[in-house]
Amino acid sequence: MIETNESLLGRLRIDNAHEAWQEFFEAYWGAILRYGRKLGLSAHQAEEVLQETMVVLIRILPEFAYDRNKGRFRNFLLTIVHRKALSVLERGSRNRLLAWNESLESASLDPFGNGGGPEQEALSRWRDSLYEEAIQRMRDDPRLGESTFAVFEAYVIAGQPAEQVARRFKLSENAVYQVRNRLIRRLKMEVSTLMKSGGSG
Repeated sequence: MIETNESLLGRLRIDNAHEAWQEFFEAYWGAILRYGRKLGLSAHQAEEVLQETMVVLIRILPEFAYDRNKGRFRNFLLTIVHRKALSVLERGSRNRLLAWNESLESASLDPFGNGGGPEQEALSRWRDSLYEEAIQRMRDDPRLGESTFAVFEAYVIAGQPAEQVARRFKLSENAVYQVRNRLIRRLKMEVSTLMKSGGSG
């Protein structure tokens, strides 16, 4: 079970916290990469953002005193990721950065503020990244069954009609609905786990 942010953050402050850092990385890396891609970064650039974000976190988290009353860790992390993404964009293309600055004049996010416009756009992309990461985890889970996920993908994600999906997979329409209901519950659980570990804590 993935621990809550506070307990995991506490473990990162211990000397030789290799396992805690591995757990932290596993909880966050997928969402950070997807967030970078949603900002228009290439796969290589998104990897740069991930690496540079982790370097910053390794430097500051061992001394980081998390106070939930001051705000959410998610916002603190998102500030770092967003700034690193802008830095990568700047290195890659100054013209592209200028375009970003026009639409995100307040690119410096307040890690503990409620904020408006640009921060809400960033948080929306972050939530989308969490859902995509949750879906990918389901897709990669051998216990789920390739055909079961294919039904879910066709009906729920691609939006194909239930009758068409039933015909394609030789199922009853009721069976398609059952797959949808079961995997939506699973999706909510996956997203909840991601949010507890790195999405909204």
